[in-house]
Amino acid sequence: MEALADLELTVRRTDPSPPAGRPAAACLFEMRTKTGYEANLRVEASTPETVEEARQLYRGTRGATGMNPAGAVTGVGEEAEAFTKQSTPGFKYAEYMVHARTGNLVVKVWLAVGGESYVPTSTLAAKALAVVRATQSAVPTA
Repeated sequence: MEALADLELTVRRTDPSPPAGRPAAACLFEMRTKTGYEANLRVEASTPETVEEARQLYRGTRGATGMNPAGAVTGVGEEAEAFTKQSTPGFKYAEYMVHARTGNLVVKVWLAVGGESYVPTSTLAAKALAVVRATQSAVPTA
């Protein structure tokens, strides 16, 4: 979690439950900011048996996020796109998700940080993309 160090987050709990119904590994990191606000990071790496199954999984994510499309992302796969969301559950909560497909590997990273003001999307994007790249380099593809 070196990529998140300057956000000064403290991990309070981890949940390594994988996504249901597909070959994948995942972990949810429940965290707190230095000022006590909620923050979360979920990393998923799915490796369907074929590239076509990976394409279907990648495309299925788009319709199921509940977040606003932020456009294509370059440099992290054959296909990659990002999503954002801002909400106010008693504080300012900024979310950023990026998912990318390379071969049969689909990586999804969701980062959300709360505070007195919204964390800039550019900050969340840089952090999430660093986690995507680290995950891609750690998982073999077919």
